[in-house]
Amino acid sequence: MLVKKIGVTLSLLSAINISYADDIERISVHGIQFKNDGTNKHVTLGSDMTVINSDMIAQAGSVDINKILTQFVPGLFANGRAGRHTDTDYSLQGSRPKDILWLVDGNRLNNRLYGSTYTDTINPMMIERIEVIKGGQAAIYGSDAIAGVINIITKQYQGESQGEVSLSVDSLPSYDAGAFVSAEVNNFQYTLSASTSQSDGYQIWPDDEYSPTAALDKTRGYQMNNFSGKLSWQANDKHTVTLFSQFNTGNLERPLAYNAILSENDREQVLSHLDWQYQANEQLLLQTKIHYQEWDSYYSEITKDEQGKIDVPYWEAYWGFKDTGATISANYLTDTGSQWIAGLEFQQYEGADEVMEFVAEKDDNYAAYLQYQPQFSALPDTGLSLGLRFNRLSDSDQLWVGSLGITHELSTQWLLRGSLGNGYRQATVYELQSQVGTLGNPNLESETSQNLNLGLTFQGDTHITLDAFWRNVDNLIEATDLGNAIWQYNNVDGKVVSYGADFHLVTDLTQALEFEFSAGYANATREDTGEQISRVPEFTGFSKLNYQASDDFNFWLSGKYVGEFLDYGLTAGDYVIASLGAQYYLTPAQNQQLSLSIDNLLDSEITQSIFKHGHRAEYPIETLGAPRTVQMQYRYLF
Repeated sequence: MLVKKIGVTLSLLSAINISYADDIERISVHGIQFKNDGTNKHVTLGSDMTVINSDMIAQAGSVDINKILTQFVPGLFANGRAGRHTDTDYSLQGSRPKDILWLVDGNRLNNRLYGSTYTDTINPMMIERIEVIKGGQAAIYGSDAIAGVINIITKQYQGESQGEVSLSVDSLPSYDAGAFVSAEVNNFQYTLSASTSQSDGYQIWPDDEYSPTAALDKTRGYQMNNFSGKLSWQANDKHTVTLFSQFNTGNLERPLAYNAILSENDREQVLSHLDWQYQANEQLLLQTKIHYQEWDSYYSEITKDEQGKIDVPYWEAYWGFKDTGATISANYLTDTGSQWIAGLEFQQYEGADEVMEFVAEKDDNYAAYLQYQPQFSALPDTGLSLGLRFNRLSDSDQLWVGSLGITHELSTQWLLRGSLGNGYRQATVYELQSQVGTLGNPNLESETSQNLNLGLTFQGDTHITLDAFWRNVDNLIEATDLGNAIWQYNNVDGKVVSYGADFHLVTDLTQALEFEFSAGYANATREDTGEQISRVPEFTGFSKLNYQASDDFNFWLSGKYVGEFLDYGLTAGDYVIASLGAQYYLTPAQNQQLSLSIDNLLDSEITQSIFKHGHRAEYPIETLGAPRTVQMQYRYLF
């Protein structure tokens, strides 16, 4: 119980570098990390951080990353707009999806074509842990890191050979199968993983919302396959080279309520990065990272009008992009314990979308950053971080970003922290150039922001975290209703101020019964209209009772609340979903585990999001959430 509790929130222990108990998983968050996987060296001191380890991922069901994040990250709204493997709305501390920077092993996932990313391309079985850092992190990470950073760290060799096979089925029905193996051969360590997911899906709109000529198959299904591998070579004590590569293929149905008899998307993704670390001496670590992402999708659509005329608006219409980047960085630890972090970055993007009718020419960005974390002997209980970043964007714009972070240990159990900084987000090519659906606007200006986070953590038999945030955004880009069902992206007049708080509590009610509760409040209103920005719920909440009956049997009951939010002028959200689950080890060696979960226990009918498609959509439609779903999973560990 204590291991999971500490694993959820390591902000206190990691920030002040106090000793952990022997049975607690040791994950360093701040400071230099010698001889490790090379991630998280540049986390700004003073930020709240949640760590979701592999055991917690397995407990959450380990097949849906949004379900994992919702359960363990207070204040994070993760909403698949039509179930799994679809567009997802994310909101962290009152943000939009484009305000969150996603990383894989410290390498950028967000693309300039659409801004956000599809997290369903990451196989949860390949995830070692997920680190969620709240608050602006632009001084180190650049564009999009306005509300926070989510870093997905993939599995690697852990000192001994290991593996897993997982099979799951649910009542939609859906089927998931996956496996991974990790081992060492001489100086080489490798991890290989494969998974497949397929589902008939569920009906995402009420019957009366479908036009008479829409497809008889009203459920949204999918087929996804993932292959990934990680290879590390440690030539000697000074050099470590790591190569990660992932390949995805998928066929995703995209049902339309408007006269469509076929609508689907075929896609492929290649994601790779190379990491070379050179441990020059005990104080200096040099690192070079190169990453590459290629995304190729082909969209097909066939419609039939009321007169029976068949039309093919799109057939294998291409949309995709290429992202390439490189980072060279140095971490230097002084004799007094202070730390300097410096780096140079290069990013290049290109892409095209035949559906939205635009082409993204090559777009190069350059940046340099510096961070100083001084260590003062007169202030042994206080940590300080100063950061500065210079960005040269492709349109010759130049932006400076700064940050200040501080932590102060009030006692062995209480930690006070704060961070202050500014950030930016470039307009995506879709926002600038789209000719279909929500229209682009080539005159858009980049968003700029200022942010402040304050937090307090108590770590004892009960764990409590309280975080308050304030963010001010200029030139926020929002879809605007121009009338006659025409929407266009525009810079919002006036500022958009977001403020609120996240609260998280974990405590043992008895030796076997653990209670967890989290709640988030986010006010993100436009100064010109006084309305909350789209797809950002004002209130979110999560609670869970976990009963550890024995070392082999675990039982839990949870509830999730999502407050109402606006989407294309309609209201969604405002629902409570209950879930029930149990896990049981079938063998004394605990190498075989059976899990059972029931999501949407009361079979509540909820409005999960609002759908609007292209220039043919004359009105938006309420999208339903998944019905009661029973899932069973079998895991074999070796």
